[in-house]
Amino acid sequence: MTKNRVSIGKSDLVAAAQKGAMATQDVDSLWSMLQQSASAQQPKGSFDIAQLLYYAGGVLVMMAMGWFLSLANDSFGMGAVFVMTLLYTGAFAGLGYKLRFQNGQRLAGAVLFLLAVLMVPATVAAGLNFTHLEASLHGLQEPLVLELATLAAGLVALRLVKVSLLSAPVFGSLWLLTMTVAGIVSGDNNVFFGFGSNYFTWVSVTMGAVLLASATVVDSHFGRDEDYSWWGYLFGVAAFWIPLSLLDSGSELGRFAYFVINVLMMFTSVILARKVFLLAGSVGAIFYVGHLLWSLFSNSIFFPFALILAGIGVIFLGVQYRRHKTEIENVIVGFVPQALRQRLPGR
Repeated sequence: MTKNRVSIGKSDLVAAAQKGAMATQDVDSLWSMLQQSASAQQPKGSFDIAQLLYYAGGVLVMMAMGWFLSLANDSFGMGAVFVMTLLYTGAFAGLGYKLRFQNGQRLAGAVLFLLAVLMVPATVAAGLNFTHLEASLHGLQEPLVLELATLAAGLVALRLVKVSLLSAPVFGSLWLLTMTVAGIVSGDNNVFFGFGSNYFTWVSVTMGAVLLASATVVDSHFGRDEDYSWWGYLFGVAAFWIPLSLLDSGSELGRFAYFVINVLMMFTSVILARKVFLLAGSVGAIFYVGHLLWSLFSNSIFFPFALILAGIGVIFLGVQYRRHKTEIENVIVGFVPQALRQRLPGR
């Protein structure tokens, strides 16, 4: 049976009450409930031009702040930079509070709070330099302090403001913090984030898996009003998939295992209703198919024809998936145990 969607406004409820269809005293409560329901039913990850402008503005502000603080350091010294960073952190937080809680501009206010959190590592770095405490830190100890400060600021802001955007510095700093600790443990202060060795690669892959598991838990328990897990999935996939893609086992079995992992990520996208898994998994799977075709036909005139056939095959699979999307997704979700299926986010 087709469900018809009807658009109504508060004036329609008032008119219905005047005609005796409902009690007048119930108009406000019903309207409030309908507004909350409509807000809850908005799809996760929705994006519009206003959001793009907010984020772009935030990026421009951070770029300008980096340039300005560099000039301030050259002109006035690190003491002035420390005071400026404190003032700007407070200004961003104050303006964010005004926009979000007084003017009802929730996302714009959240971006300002995020800028305040991102100013914290700059403030701490300036404070360490100004007080000469920086000299007592060696190797990766200073980045460790800055990442811990960012994590703490993000957690405090997330606790006070309760907006999903503030989970970005939390998940991001957890990833960086793990890589920094790995560098301190190994004694390598240079290549810890460049995945210069298998050691750092597997540390990142492991942390990515932890972030994805954490994001899934958050999504299952705290994802009703705010999508706190979105950034966890993003940083988790980045930490897990990027270094895994850069890792070359040197064997066809290892490359096939990489292909299987990417296919599983595509299935995970259906189960968790998160497109970031589909994006990464499909890129990795297509890369492996291209490698396989190159291995088989690299010295043959049939190589471009093999690529064409593979491309047509992928398009055909897409058409079939679109036609039978519901049935295919139901089959995939059907492999999940019933006890867990009820707790799947987005289900």
